[in-house]
Amino acid sequence: MATETAEHASGSGFPPFDQIMDTGVSQVFWLIVTFAVLYFAVANVFLPKIRKAVEDRDGAIKRDVAEAAVLSGKADESVKQFEAQIAAARANARDTASKAKAEADARTAAATAAKEAELNARLAAAEARISDTRTKAMANVSAVAEDAAAAIAEKLTGAKPSPAAVKAAVAGAMGG
Repeated sequence: MATETAEHASGSGFPPFDQIMDTGVSQVFWLIVTFAVLYFAVANVFLPKIRKAVEDRDGAIKRDVAEAAVLSGKADESVKQFEAQIAAARANARDTASKAKAEADARTAAATAAKEAELNARLAAAEARISDTRTKAMANVSAVAEDAAAAIAEKLTGAKPSPAAVKAAVAGAMGG
């Protein structure tokens, strides 16, 4: 300990700094050697692998984007074809509906015309029967009117009028 105090007192320096001075050059040397080895290892081994991985990833991304573009084009084409098929199916459905409506309208018109013809025939027959019945009734009315007029004239006058006079009076009263 006396030697240490003597060295310390002689001004040799601070002991931790003395250690750096003794071993510092060798430490700097090994630091430079280690840094150079690491630099060459990174530059020549790791960086090429990283660069290759990045380039492979970029290539894979470009291939995937190109493939996606192709598939997107195919999907767009499929959508267009599907829309064309839908449009054709709609047009076909409209045509079928129009034809069915036209056929139904034609059947309805034919059935209506047949019923109208049948009803018109029945109406004409009924009008003919009514006219015939009216004509017969009118012929009977005249005879009944003549009998009634003769009976009324006989009751009122007490004398039986002549059939020709009664017939003329009734015909004049009936307007014919």
